[in-house]
Amino acid sequence: MCRGNKIIIACGSKFSNCEKKKRRDNLNQNFKLEEFGQVKYLKCRPLDNTNLVINTFTTRLGGVSKYPFHSLNTSYNVDDKESCVTENRKIITNILGINYRYIVSARQIHKDKITVVKKEDKGRGALKYSDALAETDALITNIPGIPLLMCYADCVPIFILDPVKKAIGLIHSGGRGTELQITSKALDKMQKIFGTNPQSCLAAIFPSIGPCCYKIKNQNQINDYWTNKNNFSHKIFSIQNENERSLDLKKANYLQLIKGGIEKKNIFINEICTADCPELFFSYRRDKGKTGRMAAIFMLK
Repeated sequence: MCRGNKIIIACGSKFSNCEKKKRRDNLNQNFKLEEFGQVKYLKCRPLDNTNLVINTFTTRLGGVSKYPFHSLNTSYNVDDKESCVTENRKIITNILGINYRYIVSARQIHKDKITVVKKEDKGRGALKYSDALAETDALITNIPGIPLLMCYADCVPIFILDPVKKAIGLIHSGGRGTELQITSKALDKMQKIFGTNPQSCLAAIFPSIGPCCYKIKNQNQINDYWTNKNNFSHKIFSIQNENERSLDLKKANYLQLIKGGIEKKNIFINEICTADCPELFFSYRRDKGKTGRMAAIFMLK
């Protein structure tokens, strides 16, 4: 069970109703769970408070997709019906006041390519997976009115806002992306392209798989990235027992943001574990690959 102090609601069967209520009464003030009918989605308050962006991370609730993609699956790259995915995207974008036809998304491949989104990219991947930006796991832009959308089912969603230069970045970082340091590279690219000063930035890390559920068998080779003391001042993996180790993807990406120059006070982390919350989130690992995807949506106003 993930029991971070930065949490919105309690998930998992190990909590009693009383414990769950106590945890709801101690919500992390940096995140909020919004409800619109059956649809539930998360927002980061400090990003909202800038009044510069729309930021959202969906749950699995409130869509039209059938099992095992029930119900708000937002990815065309699973075996869900294309018409259902389009309708699900319409549902959440209508709530947010966004034109779903303007969405820019990517064909994510768990690597470290970062694409600068331009005006002419508006609508890439909005209606078809084949139209999305190729082989990309991070999107950055300084163009208002273009909703960036990436899909997740355990990987780490990272939002970066430069409120001075008015630029944003949206990152999809799984195990491989973390090892390739895509978060550090995206921040570096924002500095190069937009003149971003990391000390001016805000960053949010939304729900992903936690170390409670991201476990690697000991016989599997662990990448040197995780054991390199130059990368971490804290231990990011731990020995669970004689057969397995656990990895903390959120902390690893948090430390990449810190190393890149973003101040600790400006990084907001939601510690909910997607694999441990089947009532709210899809999880590739928990559901053995046959599942839907949540969407991270980030747009400059």
